[in-house]
Amino acid sequence: MSSLVLPDLIIAGAPKSGSTSLFRWLSDHPDVVGSLEKETYFLVDPGSHMHRPDRHVSRGLEGYANLFPTDANDGRVRVEATPAYMVHETARAAVQDMPSKPLVLFILREPVAQIKSSYDYFRNNWHWIPPGMRFDEWVGTTSGPAAFRGNELAGDPMGTANYVHHLRAWRDAVGAERMIVCLFEDMRTNPKAFMRSLAERLGISPSHYDSYHFPIENESYAVRSHALQRVNIALRQRLPKGAVYNAIRTVYRAFNTTPATRLGSEAAARTLKERFAAENAALAQEFDLDLSPWREANAS
Repeated sequence: MSSLVLPDLIIAGAPKSGSTSLFRWLSDHPDVVGSLEKETYFLVDPGSHMHRPDRHVSRGLEGYANLFPTDANDGRVRVEATPAYMVHETARAAVQDMPSKPLVLFILREPVAQIKSSYDYFRNNWHWIPPGMRFDEWVGTTSGPAAFRGNELAGDPMGTANYVHHLRAWRDAVGAERMIVCLFEDMRTNPKAFMRSLAERLGISPSHYDSYHFPIENESYAVRSHALQRVNIALRQRLPKGAVYNAIRTVYRAFNTTPATRLGSEAAARTLKERFAAENAALAQEFDLDLSPWREANAS
């Protein structure tokens, strides 16, 4: 067995599909240890806006150890969650031959909802999308990452949500037996059943989740003042995480944020749903998924 400190489970996608909450729920389990930061970016493609040259797989797998607690080699299940890995070739290539043979988990969200949540998140929680850009303008963009501060996810919303394309590439790289593919809607509707099933797959005690409270993390929101949000973004990257940070964040969000808005355009929603119909059908067949929660969401 390798002495390297490497993940046993990598949450590799999809963006804006509950990965932050899932990482928290797993890390709270006594038999699991999470990376020091939820998104390590260790396996992203060079040239990505997330690439950090000093902490990247190109410098060797040994660097992964610096991204986990010092006691991470104590037999617990090690997990990290960088949902952008779903679209990154470097991640597929690195995981394919990783000595720990980690499982790779994909939690998928109905594509229209995923795209809308990404729009809110990139435009409001951050400033990757210009405040004045409408949703229909963004989903129709052909500008690529350069128009969105180098963010490849913001530069290709439709391509990101084409899940079957990315999962086929991962299946070719690591094999179906190392992939866990599940639905955000199942996690949201019945988190206890979802986490008990996942715990059984990981070989950890499912009973931990019988009395667990399932906190929700990293939800998209709308902002009242984009000028204040720019200040918030600049400051929050410099403040140490902890109780004080959380208290300031709570006050700020009460003052300057509101819940994310709905799509607003039924015509745009129908167009997007039709766009992904064939891909979703292939996804359900090839990865043995019951996508009825997506149809129910579309009908509501």
